[in-house]
Amino acid sequence: MWKVWSAMAFSPVDEHDRLQVRTAPAVTVDPALRPEAQRLYATALARILKEVSDRGGATIGELSEVAEVSRPTVQRALGELEELGLLRESELRHTGSGRPARTWGPTSGPQMVLGVDIRRTESHVTVSSLTGRTLLDVVTSHDTLLAADVGTPVPPDRHEEERAVPGLVLEHVAALLAEHDIDHADVLETVIGVPGIVAKDGRVLLSNGVPGLTGYSLGRRAEKIIRLSSVQVENDMNLRAMGELRIGVAQELSSFVYLTNHDFHRPAIVLDRTLWHGHHRVVGEGDILSRSGAVSTELTVHGRTVEYFEVAHGIDDGTLDASWLPALNDQLATVLALLCYTVDPEAVIVHGGATTTGAHALQDLAERFHAYAVTEDAPTVLAASHGADLTMSGALALALREALIRVLGVPSPLVPTIRR
Repeated sequence: MWKVWSAMAFSPVDEHDRLQVRTAPAVTVDPALRPEAQRLYATALARILKEVSDRGGATIGELSEVAEVSRPTVQRALGELEELGLLRESELRHTGSGRPARTWGPTSGPQMVLGVDIRRTESHVTVSSLTGRTLLDVVTSHDTLLAADVGTPVPPDRHEEERAVPGLVLEHVAALLAEHDIDHADVLETVIGVPGIVAKDGRVLLSNGVPGLTGYSLGRRAEKIIRLSSVQVENDMNLRAMGELRIGVAQELSSFVYLTNHDFHRPAIVLDRTLWHGHHRVVGEGDILSRSGAVSTELTVHGRTVEYFEVAHGIDDGTLDASWLPALNDQLATVLALLCYTVDPEAVIVHGGATTTGAHALQDLAERFHAYAVTEDAPTVLAASHGADLTMSGALALALREALIRVLGVPSPLVPTIRR
């Protein structure tokens, strides 16, 4: 038995939903349709799924208006989505003096996605249906996992590296799925976020935040221990950027740079609403700006010198007064200008404390940053969202996108909003 502290919400799968779902079938679009018509139908299919999932239910008339397609097209799409086990006809709705309208609602069928956020001292595990319903949500401290493992008999086939934090987290995820009768075969896509540099094959090249994570083949071990069919491992800052795109200040943006002003320079870059990793997947990694000397690693104010990455912390926790803010913003403006020099985004999003990203500080940063601009239409400077779990939101958004691509046969599906 796992002796863990957790904050958990679990909803069992409705047996009606389970019987309606097939294993990741592909939607077959009528070959007689021209390519453009196929594209429009696929777009409508994904839009209808998102609309019903987000609303909790909708009529054929409402969906026809939202998807901008005819009622027969909506009826065809609903039939296919019902066959896939994603939607089902629900109650009749009285909309006036006429006949009641048929409504369609989302199911919570067994096909699902898994998000895992491995943090410095704890891990967060969430399972969601393909229609955005949260089925499992657990946070567990690493100390608890380590304590539970002490004195536990070691199976002869257990690899030594599984006794480190990453292996214990994966075993914990496997135990949670088994405890709540979630079949690993029903998990179509998994995204794991980590504080570190990630290789193409899911191996963590470097992580200073979690013991045992550096060099750990997280993707391969997750597939073996949890028996998952498809696993992506992603840097947590990249997932935070995707979280901003889904539920934060970047919802209306197409391209932006996301940067923290604490601890390190680790930008995440989103272009055309897609993470940009670069050819070698090392965009933003290694803090080249500081290591190369392109920007100073120290700031001096009133004759006192402090390490650059300690200044933002000091301002936010009150150990440094506001006279340090202009020096911090001057340096940060240079960093942002260098990052934006080649990608020219719509906006830059700065993640930091309440003081260093407050309205006054942000206005001062924007003025210094815009001084580098060659046009009047410079990137907007925004403060990152606070109080939202952006990393998990980003992980689930990526997982849902990949799962729906396979299930719907749509290249760029609209992703339902996660209901937590």
